[in-house]
Amino acid sequence: MESKNLIYIYGINPVEEALKLKDAVKELYISRNRAKKLSKLIELAEINSVNIKIVEDSFIDKMVKGLHQGIVAKVIRKKPISLEQALEIPKAKAEPAFFLILDLLEDPQNFGAILRVADGAGIHAVIYQERRSVGMVPSLWKASAGALWHVPLVEINNIKYAIRQMKEEGILLIGAEASGRDLFWEMDFNQPIAFVLGSEGKGIRKSVLSLCDYTVKIPMKGKINSLNVSVAAAVLIFEALRQRELFVQ
Repeated sequence: MESKNLIYIYGINPVEEALKLKDAVKELYISRNRAKKLSKLIELAEINSVNIKIVEDSFIDKMVKGLHQGIVAKVIRKKPISLEQALEIPKAKAEPAFFLILDLLEDPQNFGAILRVADGAGIHAVIYQERRSVGMVPSLWKASAGALWHVPLVEINNIKYAIRQMKEEGILLIGAEASGRDLFWEMDFNQPIAFVLGSEGKGIRKSVLSLCDYTVKIPMKGKINSLNVSVAAAVLIFEALRQRELFVQ
């Protein structure tokens, strides 16, 4: 039911964020049983002249897999930006670079949670590899609660190329690993940086880790030696934000 330029997304928050964007939503499907509860979204769709179809739950169940909350929208696919465009963002904002590189992340729930963190902390762009990564599947919109719409994404053939380009721009590459050399809170994040996070099972690939300028770890006091990748991302990113806010004040 999807095409090259259109995709079906589901869930209240992702669809609501889509409806706030001009011409993003092409069609809206609402469950008959939940139409009253979704009246605000219906009003927003009507204001934007979006075609609305009231359907049965069974119809939506066949359209998408996942917790749809009685609402599905046909939207224009989000277009990734180029690495070159991403590198211009901190310059335009007159801020030290603040990027996130994901090395073969496979779980849309983790990716979505990371996008929510990235949006909340003002990450300039999230870079990920096109092959062997989860990509912008419908469940990612749901997991990100709509944050995917607001975070610049760079989909690249090889993240090693992105790392090398960032190095040329004077950006420090900081890999997050349980065996990292430095404690994360001892690092100076008030400078141009890009955090590198690895996949759920294998972490950062050795060939990627070797390109990082520093490796940091989050100290663990329990029996488990590492955090979920999305939680680790939040810890690192908001420590960097804390340092930068202190610097500004």
